[in-house]
Amino acid sequence: MSRLIWAAALAAAVPSGAIAAEPVKSAPVQSLTDQVKALKTMDTAGKPAEALAKIDAILARARKAKGIDRLDMIYAEASRANALFWLDRYDEALSIYHKLEAELDSGRYAMTPDRAELVNNIGSLYSSLGKLEEATRYKLRALDLTAQTAGTESIEYASALYGMALVEFRQGEPLKAMPRVREALRIARSHADLTGDDLEQPAIFGLSLAALLSQSGDTASSIEPAREAAVWAETHLGEDHRVTMATLNQLGTSLNDSGLYAQAIPVVRRTLELRMKAYAPDHTDVAFSFSALGFALDNSGHKEEALPFYERAAEIFEKSDNKNNPTIAAIAIGQVARLAAWRGDKVLSLALREKAVRIGRERSVSPEHPDILFAEVNLAREYIENGKLDEASALLVHANDAFTKRALSSNARRLAGQVFAQDIVARKGDPANALLRSREILAPARERLLDRATPRAEVSRLAEQYHVLFVEHARLALQANDSAQAFEALQLANLGDLQSAMSSLALLRAADGGEATEVIRRYQSLAAEGARLRRTLNAQVAAGKADATDAINRQLADVDAKLREEDKRLGMLIPGYAMQTAVEPASLTATQKALAKGQAMVLFGQDEAGLVVLAVTRDAAVVAQSPIAPRTLLDLEKRLRGSIDLGLANSGQGAFDRTAAWELYQVLFPEPIRNAIRRTPDLRILAPGSLAALPFPALVSEAPKGADSDTGALRQTRWLALDHAVSVPLGAVPLAERPMKSGRPATFAGIGAPTLGAPVRLATRAAPLLRSGDTSVRALRELASLPGAADELRRMATAFSGTPALLIGADATETAVKAAPLEQASVIAFATHGLVGGSFRDLVEPALVMTPPETPSDLDDGLLTASEIAKLRLDADWVILSACDTSAGDGESAPTFSGLARSFVAAGARSLLLSHWPVRDDVASRLTLDTLQGAQSGLTRAEALRRAQLAILRDKTVSGGAHPATWAPFVLVGN
Repeated sequence: MSRLIWAAALAAAVPSGAIAAEPVKSAPVQSLTDQVKALKTMDTAGKPAEALAKIDAILARARKAKGIDRLDMIYAEASRANALFWLDRYDEALSIYHKLEAELDSGRYAMTPDRAELVNNIGSLYSSLGKLEEATRYKLRALDLTAQTAGTESIEYASALYGMALVEFRQGEPLKAMPRVREALRIARSHADLTGDDLEQPAIFGLSLAALLSQSGDTASSIEPAREAAVWAETHLGEDHRVTMATLNQLGTSLNDSGLYAQAIPVVRRTLELRMKAYAPDHTDVAFSFSALGFALDNSGHKEEALPFYERAAEIFEKSDNKNNPTIAAIAIGQVARLAAWRGDKVLSLALREKAVRIGRERSVSPEHPDILFAEVNLAREYIENGKLDEASALLVHANDAFTKRALSSNARRLAGQVFAQDIVARKGDPANALLRSREILAPARERLLDRATPRAEVSRLAEQYHVLFVEHARLALQANDSAQAFEALQLANLGDLQSAMSSLALLRAADGGEATEVIRRYQSLAAEGARLRRTLNAQVAAGKADATDAINRQLADVDAKLREEDKRLGMLIPGYAMQTAVEPASLTATQKALAKGQAMVLFGQDEAGLVVLAVTRDAAVVAQSPIAPRTLLDLEKRLRGSIDLGLANSGQGAFDRTAAWELYQVLFPEPIRNAIRRTPDLRILAPGSLAALPFPALVSEAPKGADSDTGALRQTRWLALDHAVSVPLGAVPLAERPMKSGRPATFAGIGAPTLGAPVRLATRAAPLLRSGDTSVRALRELASLPGAADELRRMATAFSGTPALLIGADATETAVKAAPLEQASVIAFATHGLVGGSFRDLVEPALVMTPPETPSDLDDGLLTASEIAKLRLDADWVILSACDTSAGDGESAPTFSGLARSFVAAGARSLLLSHWPVRDDVASRLTLDTLQGAQSGLTRAEALRRAQLAILRDKTVSGGAHPATWAPFVLVGN
């Protein structure tokens, strides 16, 4: 008999109706008795209507025949109920089950595992109907009966355990359900390995465990069981099996939820391909996969590629009548509208927003459904941009009133409508009050971001949700001429970039055993409980059950207080933890006090309307706007980076797109900002997303003359580097300098040139296993060696007195690095590959590649990760990371070294010299040595780098030296 609990698991993992029928195989002619017996194990989920017709035909003949065993007929009737379940005819199915239950309880039949399973299925039906008290009663009874009849190591008991867990999950108790699912998974794997039967359960239970972990807030931990379930399903069931598609869907979901969009793309793409083979082209499950793939592409920086998938999903959803997701069409249309705004197509964006609201209202059972309210908020924003303030006000009055009753005060959707309403107030002539009210509105978001009770892994996700709101607050501050609030807002808008780039979860897991491990366990358990309570609180508010919220808030306050205590203990037990997870914004006053004369800081915020730019000097703060569509800005960035790539391929020979560099300069530094920084040669830049990877010194500050390919014209170009020394601070207020040891000589440690594969260009693209996402030692050995790196390190070492510490080639192991007395070195250089966290299947944080060991271990797997770097003991003035193959970052929008930078600073580095792209061997050592010597002679580090860059640019003996690909690869991060 088909277990409805399996169906429930799959329904949780994929949209309703997603189960495909198994292939129909030819079989010998059966007697009527055998046909009735076969109905007991019939697959009713794939094509329930066809299954029901077949069952009814067989039962009609069997009821007229003699000699058919009544017990076989009972279980055949149960299969008919299963088919009705899949057709959403729950009441009919439940009626049949209760009738069969009464007959089985008459005393004529012995208790068996099949009978216990029937009780379990009744519980599943009640669960699907939302009658969770009745479901719990049947599930507990089924659990007890199964233990008696089949034993606690049986597959039947595993199914009953799982059934109880599903009810607990639907009751909002994922932490209570989790151990039951883990135990069910253990039993199912053991049973399948031993017997070769019931091969679906390990995959189903595994994907459900992943879903539970995501629901509890531990999305990073959900990836492993989802991946294991997908591997099991494909190995044992085949790629076209319905369960395999469900596991792949869950894996893609877990990766997306964890922000690992580049990893999610191939998984979701494959799920889509399988579903397109299994279902009709307009099936809603195909649409869900289209949408999921669009989402992954969208968030990994490939919005143009995402658009057709969003459009196709919207088309299917608009034509479908999905009663389980009545607002899905409005959501999908809204995604297309958002990309239209990203492209700068305001006419299309407005039309689509209006359409989303119209369709949402037509299909939703309630005009106050949260998805419809959010569509109204988005339409109101479009109306504001088009000057239709009264129409926008009417929408926001409705949406804000409904959200106030149905969402918590920190809910991003609720906050959006309230902040946009203040934009209307400002545009109508009262920017001061609009800004004051906006600050009050965003206070819960600010508190949630900065509260140490907020699990560190959640900060980036929350910052992403709130980003647009804080940029909008900065715009309001601009209108109200309040640069202090604009300064704080832009810091909060960009918390998800450099400040929070490293995976805090990975840092926690990197702790040594003992007390730290126990604190981590408590921290993660409390974080999961806090996530559950917040979801419960949201659900109660949304349901209008305000009387239940006080008790939940008290529980939540208690959990948050305990989280703060455990967070404080982690800061004492794990080196670098507090530094890695600090996100508190600086005040404008403190920042200006820290800036010296001639220093300036520039911050950027970006939304659909363009850029908000803030320049801070010791004496002034200036805010300005650049109205540019995000796509237009990205196109300029791509043109600039394309010129860099061509220059790399041609050793600096060829054209550089100075027009793009000039246009970018004008956009990034509008006239008020240019005027503010004109007399500040020391420029510190805090930029979000892809802007952080932009080589700012290679921007052009005057209209270019001559041909872009002419070396003389390139040398005569007014590069930004001619006027400003550029660096990237880790925060708005520079870290305090540690006191220098009196008379301490400059000492050097060089690490790199690991023993890997044959040297080739674009190393990661020539490493198939690595490109597939594998980061095992076998995959690392496919990476190309860097023969010039060893010479570079040796040349650098000659600039220092004493005996340098060199770990090169076979000596450049992770074990050796961790054991080396690196705190004795004032300059440390790494010349190796850098891998970006999220680009690879098994890597959730950035890492440096070392020589892989013969046998990997927890201490040495060939990757020195950001969390391991944070635990090193350093006292270095400089850490230099050069010769890194940035093609490892394909598909990622985050800066390559953002996590590494913060990790090295946490470990004790004062500043870092990082490369945006692979550096030529003949240039790398000269740039680094000149920069080091300049800093030792009394120049600031940024000024020393600037002069080293200009020396390459002006040196006619350096082939291709005038091209930015040659002279502008390095960026200074830190003090």
